[in-house]
Amino acid sequence: MRSTVVKSRLLPAFLSVWLGLFFCAPAQASDHHGKNGSVILRMCKSADQVKTLSMMCHSYLDGYIDAAHHYGKGKAAFCLDARDRNVAPGVLVAWIGAHPESLTQPAAEVMQQALAKRFPCKGRK
Repeated sequence: MRSTVVKSRLLPAFLSVWLGLFFCAPAQASDHHGKNGSVILRMCKSADQVKTLSMMCHSYLDGYIDAAHHYGKGKAAFCLDARDRNVAPGVLVAWIGAHPESLTQPAAEVMQQALAKRFPCKGRK
């Protein structure tokens, strides 16, 4: 009888320790280094037809633009106004389509190249 009582008291403690170790184990390093051009293409390609994709594409794009301007200290290679931001998903899709090598490049590089080419800041205020 005593053995059963001890086992029943130790079981919750054992499970707690095991679960704690399981969930607190360090995460393994991932080979994933972020999104690439193919992800941007899939997200923005149907942005004009699927509202969820449109929101995802525009949100990703807006975040990238804000970060590029912030970290570029006002010297970003591209300048977009509100109208430009609305057409930017189509610009990205067209640029990636014309540059298939961009499918495997990091998303930030792809966006930087496409936006700088289509929306340069020279002569714009």
